Amino acid sequence: MDYGSHSGGGGGVYSMFGAQASQLLAEQASAEPSGSNQYDWDAQQAPASNELDLVFIMDATGSMGSYIDSATKNIETICDNIIQSEKLSTTGALRVGLVSFRDHPPQDYTYVTKNFGFTSSIAEMKENLAGLYASGGGDGPEAVTAALKCTLDLDWRPSATRLAVLITDAPPHGIGEYGDGFPKGSPDGSDPLVLVRQMAQMGISLFMVACEPGLSSYSNAADFYQGIVRVTSGLLVPLTTASLLTHVIIAAAGEAMALNRLHTEVGDAVVERLKSLSLEAASSERPPAVSDLMDEVARDLHQRLLLRNENTKQLVVESIYRDSDEARQNIEVWSTAPDVETAKPHIQKVYGSRLSDKWLSTRQTSSSLTSHAPFPRSRAGGGSSSSSTSSTWNNVSSTSSASNPSPSSRKVVSNFSTFSAGTGMSMSGSPSFGSPQRFGGTSTSAAFSAGSPEGNKSPAFYGARGQQGGSRMGVRDDDDDDDDDDDKEEEDRPLPVAVETDEGALEFAGEDGSKLRLKQGAISLDQARRLAMSSAYRGGLA
Repeated sequence: MDYGSHSGGGGGVYSMFGAQASQLLAEQASAEPSGSNQYDWDAQQAPASNELDLVFIMDATGSMGSYIDSATKNIETICDNIIQSEKLSTTGALRVGLVSFRDHPPQDYTYVTKNFGFTSSIAEMKENLAGLYASGGGDGPEAVTAALKCTLDLDWRPSATRLAVLITDAPPHGIGEYGDGFPKGSPDGSDPLVLVRQMAQMGISLFMVACEPGLSSYSNAADFYQGIVRVTSGLLVPLTTASLLTHVIIAAAGEAMALNRLHTEVGDAVVERLKSLSLEAASSERPPAVSDLMDEVARDLHQRLLLRNENTKQLVVESIYRDSDEARQNIEVWSTAPDVETAKPHIQKVYGSRLSDKWLSTRQTSSSLTSHAPFPRSRAGGGSSSSSTSSTWNNVSSTSSASNPSPSSRKVVSNFSTFSAGTGMSMSGSPSFGSPQRFGGTSTSAAFSAGSPEGNKSPAFYGARGQQGGSRMGVRDDDDDDDDDDDKEEEDRPLPVAVETDEGALEFAGEDGSKLRLKQGAISLDQARRLAMSSAYRGGLA
C-alpha cells in the first residue's frame, strides 16, 4: 500500500515516524555512536506509579442493555478486585470514569455523549452507570468518534496508568458502512484515527469489547477496531455474552498496569533503539519497512525481558473471527493510515461471514439444545460431543495459540484472588490463591449455572432482552430494555466461576458457553511488541 508522502521503505508501508520525529532523528544522526547496538534494557527510571485511571466508554443505544446492566451490578466487584490484585492501597489510587454515547441528530435526539468525568467513589460510579438505559441509536454506526474525543478531554493524571475500555456493537461514522447517516464521518469534524494516535501519544491504552455477533454484521467494523487497538497498544476482546464483561475489565487493568510499569523501566531504551535502527535504515540502499524495524526491536526486547524472568498478566479469549488475506490487509491499513479518508480507498471487500465457520457451527449446534454444559464433555476415544466443538483459542497477549486443555484436568476453584495478586506470583504449576471472592452474592465455590434462561434460544444470536442480535442488518432492536422481569432475572444470575486448568490458568465460561482464560506467566512476544509500540508513540516517534 502506498500513502504518498507518508510512505516508508520496504514496499511503501506507511511510516509510523511522522515529520517531526524524522527531523529529530536527522538532528541526532551525528550524535549517535557509529555501529552502536547496545542498549540498557534493564535500566530503571523512577518507579512506576501504582495508580490507575480507568474509563468506561459505553454505547447506550438500544442493543446494549445487558452490558450496561452487567457493568452497573458488578462495578464494586470490578473495583475491589483491581484494588486487591494490583495492591492499590493509597486513597484515590483508583479513579473510574464514564463516557456514554448514542448518536448525532437526526439519527438520535436524546444525546450524543455524556461525560461523567473521573471519580474515586465507587458509589458515585455505580450511580452514574445506573442512570444509563439502552435506547435509540438511529442508523447502524454510532457517535463513537465523539466519545473518543470526550475521553481525550478527561483530566488524566500524568502519573497514573491510563486505560480506556470501549464497549459497543457498532462502528463509528464514516468508515464505509452501508446505510451510514453520516458517510463523510463524524459531524463534529473529528477523525477517529487521528484521535487514537493522540491517545497513544498520551499513553492511554484502549481495550475494545466487541459485542458479538452484532459487530460482525457490519462490513468494516471488526477490522477497524482491531486496527485502532493496535495503535494504542491495547486489545480487542470479542464477547458474545455480557456475563464475562467483569473478568475482561479486571484482566485489562492487570495487563495495562504491567505494561505501563515496564514502559517506565525500559521505554527510553526502546526509543533509542528505534532511533538507531531508523537512522541505519535511512542510509541503506534498500531500507526495510518500519514494521520490520518494530518487529526487530520487539523480538530483542522480548528476549531481554525473558532473561530477566519478567512475568505479566495475560488475557486469553476464544477466536471467533474468520481469517483472510483481505481482513489482515484491512487491519494493517487502519492501524497505519494517518486518517480515515486516506485509509478508505485501500480497504478491501471481505466476502462471506466475518465469523469463523467453527464458531458458527458451534453456535448453531448449541441453539438447538435446551441446555448446555459450561465446558465440553469427554467421550470414549477422547473426542468431544457433538454439542461441544473443539475451540480455537487465541492468546490476545501472544502470537501463538494454546491447545484446549482436557476437560478432565479442570477443577472448580473455590479459593482464589481474581487474576492473581502481585507481580511476584506465578500461576504455572501449583498457584497459591488468596481469599475467596464473592460475585453477584454467590461464592466462587458455587457450581456453574446450567444452561441458558432463554431455553432453546441461543444467547449468541440474541441481543439484550431476547431481541435478535443480527438486527443491525436491518431492523434495530431499540428500546428493548423495559421488561422488569428480565431485569430481575439478570440481577439474580451469578457471575461465572473460575475453573483451574492444567496450565495453571483460571478459566471462565459465559452463560452461552463462550470461554476466556486469565493467567500470569512469561511476557509474550505480542506484549513486547505492544510495549515497543507504546514507547515509540510516547517517545515522540509518531
